[in-house]
Amino acid sequence: MRVRSSFPVVALVVLVALVASCATHATLAKPGLAGVEHILVIYLENRSFDHLYGLFPGANGLASATPSQYMQVDRDGQILATLPAVWNGKSASPDFPTDLPNKPFRIDAPPISRPLSVPTRDLVHRFYQNVEQINGGRNDRFVAASDAGGLAMGYYDGSTLPLWQWAKDYVLADNFFMGAFGGSYLNHFWLVCACTPEDGDAPATMRAQLDPRGWLRTRAGSPPSVLSGAPVFMDGTVTPDGYSVNTAQPPWQPSRVPPAKGGDPRGTDPKRHTLPPQSQKTIGDTLSAKGRITSPSTTSRASRRAPRIASAISRTMRRWWRLSSRGRCPKSPSTSRRAP
Repeated sequence: MRVRSSFPVVALVVLVALVASCATHATLAKPGLAGVEHILVIYLENRSFDHLYGLFPGANGLASATPSQYMQVDRDGQILATLPAVWNGKSASPDFPTDLPNKPFRIDAPPISRPLSVPTRDLVHRFYQNVEQINGGRNDRFVAASDAGGLAMGYYDGSTLPLWQWAKDYVLADNFFMGAFGGSYLNHFWLVCACTPEDGDAPATMRAQLDPRGWLRTRAGSPPSVLSGAPVFMDGTVTPDGYSVNTAQPPWQPSRVPPAKGGDPRGTDPKRHTLPPQSQKTIGDTLSAKGRITSPSTTSRASRRAPRIASAISRTMRRWWRLSSRGRCPKSPSTSRRAP
């Protein structure tokens, strides 16, 4: 079952950049896959599909969700009569009702009417909270394990966004699943190596404390109900058995751990724990083993070209964004300068 809330998982939009720039009314210079020049993959970090695209026509979105799929339970597992307040720390946000129905709700419609241009508070995107929220596929504890209360069930009408039109013209992945529980940190590792970084020497203070279900324990005084406050967990960046699952810092700069005073400016303070160097097999290792990366000279040449190619694609995407937001069709890339 796909996630049906605004919990910040990684959503995916895939855009196929054809030789012709507007797929809705263009003729390909070459038929089939031969007419594809670039494939651009856009990760919408910290968004679920339904959060921005739940109303997309024809998609597996909010219209196909049933009450048994979206109704949320309290900390004790009982179905909530209403959604809790949106918590800002220990206080309820005055910008949101405290008794919204127990179902997904529009943030940009009455009674809230908060447009996309106005930021909301962040939602938790950590490993063990996500494990509990998904709850074995039931998807009924997004509110119970959230530090933001009812906001976890909020969504927008994303039809005003330029990317909405791109999704209509190209491809929208409405059943995309992230590789790992939690946030971008761990999913970046899974994108590169389908692995979880190891941190066997992490101190006990950095390790999560779990109950028999494998969920986080709550601290003494944590509210027994999400209706009275957000839960307070005994969380950590590392699992009890030494795997790094929440954002950690590297031992080299740039890092949020500064260098030691008077020490090597390229490194971090050795008195502060950082993620050790990793040696897992990556996509690059696999490609090298299969002969897809043939020689150091080829790799070096590709490495030199990569920044220029990325810059050219970035320029093209910015131009498409500007023109599509004005309802105009960009000039065909086939008549413009090709990427270097």
